[in-house]
Amino acid sequence: MEFQNLILVCLAAFFAGGMNSLAGGGSFITLPALLYTGISPVLANTSSAAVLLPGYLGSVLGFRKTFNSVDLRKLTPLLVLTSFFSVIGALTLINSTDEFFIKIIPWLILAATVLFIFNPSHDSDSYNSHSTLLQKIGLSFISAYGGYFNGGLGIALLSVLSISKSFTLKQMTAVKSLLSFLITLVSVTIFVINDFIVWSYLFYMVIFSIAGGFFGAKFTESLPTILVRRFIILVGLTLSGSIFYINAL
Repeated sequence: MEFQNLILVCLAAFFAGGMNSLAGGGSFITLPALLYTGISPVLANTSSAAVLLPGYLGSVLGFRKTFNSVDLRKLTPLLVLTSFFSVIGALTLINSTDEFFIKIIPWLILAATVLFIFNPSHDSDSYNSHSTLLQKIGLSFISAYGGYFNGGLGIALLSVLSISKSFTLKQMTAVKSLLSFLITLVSVTIFVINDFIVWSYLFYMVIFSIAGGFFGAKFTESLPTILVRRFIILVGLTLSGSIFYINAL
């Protein structure tokens, strides 16, 4: 383990944890960092998910104040649906290659971002107790996607959560962190059982991921809603554009 590589992956884990708290996309920081150390793409992908798992937990803890205003009756069905389909995504990954999925990832992220852009803004009065069939279908697909590839998971979840208007924007950001944690917990458990994790940098990166996730959540809670929304859109467009460019090389 080279010291400069250790510094690189730890910094990547910190910023990735913070980025996941706000809008997602942390995998696009940790994955290249792990690839730079010489780890193969598939194992870098699974190990990146393992690194970000505690960061998601840090985000959930950081959003404790926001969760006090969330109706558990709205949240429970989402947790059940997410758990089931994330298993399907993780099992698909350990039995396939990344080639096809890498090609469609930018389209998925772009579609999710466009959906978020054209959904109405969510303020503190934007409640609707009825979740839609479209939201459930979308969440099922995104959960499987997150179990397979963690990149862009946050922006996709935010887009799906915005469909039913059951939560305010900051509540959606908190719920997104919880669902991201659950999806990643399920997938990483499957990766560990099947020996798809590289452990060399993991312990160090986990510490920085937790710190980044916690401070990122606290920072998000202090921001005006409009700034959170604009940053989410910026992240989604940047992620999709970057992957389109990489695929074109």
